[in-house]
Amino acid sequence: MRLLRKIAILITFALIAVINEPAFAHAPIFMMAPEAPGKGAFDLHTNIEHNKQGGKRRTRVEQEFTFGLSRDFSLGFAIPLERQEYTAQGAQQTSVTGVDNPKFFGQWRFWDKDVLGAKYSSALRLSATAPVGDKNIARDKSSFLAGLAYGMESLKWYYTFDARYLNNLEDNGSKPGDRFFADAAVGLRPHLAGLEETDIVLYLEFNYMNELKTRLNGGDNPDSGGDYFFISPEILISPSNRLMIRGGFLIPVYQDLNGVQQPKDSTFKITMEARF
Repeated sequence: MRLLRKIAILITFALIAVINEPAFAHAPIFMMAPEAPGKGAFDLHTNIEHNKQGGKRRTRVEQEFTFGLSRDFSLGFAIPLERQEYTAQGAQQTSVTGVDNPKFFGQWRFWDKDVLGAKYSSALRLSATAPVGDKNIARDKSSFLAGLAYGMESLKWYYTFDARYLNNLEDNGSKPGDRFFADAAVGLRPHLAGLEETDIVLYLEFNYMNELKTRLNGGDNPDSGGDYFFISPEILISPSNRLMIRGGFLIPVYQDLNGVQQPKDSTFKITMEARF
């Protein structure tokens, strides 16, 4: 009976993947994944993120909309609301709140291979911000990101790799350092749930970031930029094939900072996703 149950679940997963892909792909939350919502699918993502660095706290709520133009190509945009709180030593706390620059993106899954019990895929992602956000939060110039991702998902195991580059345009003589990201993740489904049961997947990400120095009026700021390495434990809970909740912590384990800087603290992120 157990073997028949596994075979039935395997067949169902294959039909979902090959025919119409209504279910969410299981993907880590701090990196890019080669997922595609499928033709005509509309995804609504609500991302809540909180982190701290020195005397600055940052809370960000981002509403993301994604539409599948075809089986492998999707377009979308995101509108972020951000609150920043500052506490200097011996001074009163101050804060600013506003809408950050909206982001527009496209993703193309250019390679997709299904085998018995597993799926392999790769995708290209391009995104850009529009400099129309609140001036107390947003920059006056755009940022651009390009990324590649490769992944495998099966009934029990998942793994994902990506590389991304973020370019910031100069804004009134100031240019935040460009960033390069390289990430890897492994996921495990500890229990093969039935078709009507809540599905749970555990993930562990390994995240590297290299940040170039900030440019100020043509020169480098010596107290900026560096290398960072994080680990990120996460959990994905899917009560149905059209609803998923993902949460995790981005935990710094190594920071090689230029000059005098405050180290980064952990980042908490939770994402709620619905498909229509």
